Amino acid sequence: MRYYWHFITGISVIGAIVLLFFVFSLRVKNEITFTDDNAITRPTVTFVDPSQGPSTAKVTIVNFGDYECEGCAGMEQTLATLRQDFPDDVRIVWKDMPNPSHAESRNAAIAARCAGEQDKFWEFHDLLFANQNQLSSDLYTLIAEELELRDRAFASCVEESETAPLVDRTYEEGLALQLTATPTLFVNNERYTGEVDLSTLKAIVRGIIAAP
Repeated sequence: MRYYWHFITGISVIGAIVLLFFVFSLRVKNEITFTDDNAITRPTVTFVDPSQGPSTAKVTIVNFGDYECEGCAGMEQTLATLRQDFPDDVRIVWKDMPNPSHAESRNAAIAARCAGEQDKFWEFHDLLFANQNQLSSDLYTLIAEELELRDRAFASCVEESETAPLVDRTYEEGLALQLTATPTLFVNNERYTGEVDLSTLKAIVRGIIAAP
C-alpha cells in the first residue's frame, strides 16, 4: 500500500511539472507573438506631426526626442543649422518620446502640443529646450505669456491634458520601433541612434540629394 501511494504521489508531481511547463510555454509564446506583431521598422508621418520645411523636400528627418534629454537639446541646434543650410531640401518632423523616468518630459510635450493648437508649437518647443533645466508648469505659463497665447485656452488644454493622446501616440510608435535612446533620427527612414554631428548629417543629406 505504501508503494502505491508513492506511485500516485510521483505521478501527481510529474503531472504538475508538465502542466506548469505547458502554461509557461504558452505565456512565452504569447509574449513573443505580441512583440513581433507590434514591431515596425519605419515611422509614419501624418498631418498631426509638427514639421518644418517643405513637404516636397528630398530629405525627411524624423526626430524622436525628449525635452529633458541633453543630447536632444544639442540635436535641435544641429537640425536648425542643417535646415538653414538646406532650406529647400530638408524637412524636419518632431516625434515625442518622453522618458518615463523624466518627471516633466511628458508634461512639457503636452504643453508644447497645446501651444501647437494655437499655431505656436515650434516657438514653444524651442523655448522649452532653451530652458531645459527649469521645466515646470510655471515655465509653461511664462512661455505662453511670452508667445501671447490665449491664456485661458492654453491653461485649460494643459490642465485637462487635451493633447496627451498626440504625445502618447508617438511614444507608442517609438516603442513599436524598439527605440533604445533619444534622440533617434530617421533620415529617409534610415535609423541613427543618439546625437549625430552636423558634418555627418550634411554628408548624408548631400548624398541623398546627389543620388539619381
